[in-house]
Amino acid sequence: MIKNRGTDLIAKNFTEEDIPLLKQKLREICAQSWKAKGYKLTSIATLTKEVGISTETFFRLYKSKEELFLEVLSMIQNQLKKQWYSMVQSNSGIEGFKKAMNWLFEEYVKHPTLYNFNNPDYQLFIIGLSKGEIEDLIENDKHFFDEVLEHLNLKMRIPKEKAYGILSTLLYTAAMKKDSIYNKCEIFNFLLENSLYQIFASSSSLASKNAMKNHGIN
Repeated sequence: MIKNRGTDLIAKNFTEEDIPLLKQKLREICAQSWKAKGYKLTSIATLTKEVGISTETFFRLYKSKEELFLEVLSMIQNQLKKQWYSMVQSNSGIEGFKKAMNWLFEEYVKHPTLYNFNNPDYQLFIIGLSKGEIEDLIENDKHFFDEVLEHLNLKMRIPKEKAYGILSTLLYTAAMKKDSIYNKCEIFNFLLENSLYQIFASSSSLASKNAMKNHGIN
């Protein structure tokens, strides 16, 4: 049974019905710690203490630390998707995409422990994953990109894989050091502004093309 004591969650002889609540609490605390301290310093001991369960109980819920972190990453990605779609609801097309990319860049800057995939701390997390799990992470990112394009009805000027590579590279500028020779936010915006109309066809050009088709012009 699970008992609430203030903000603490005490698990003692918990039932199957208690498991979802325990896991939810672990995911929430893990996400907070991962953002603030990174993967390495977010230990099982710290998480179990915060939730009010034993290490033994943790391993009844998860096979490994990595399994919990994968769930947390999935939770965060879903939150990003919801926020992204909320932002572009009233502003679609390339301008909506630009606005959402700027917001995503700011998220990357604020939480480098979560999104700087090349830093040593994040690599510790990756090392603990299987090849299949790593491939799933990559595919999930690409699937999100596909969903975004479909949602905004954006048409590509270049191959989708190339566009994904360019936009991913732009977001990596969030990992630039603070003492860089120039403001990284301005660098990102400059690169984004000069890339989007080479990646996507503008709404005006699409409208012109559709009008030509309607009049039988090739």
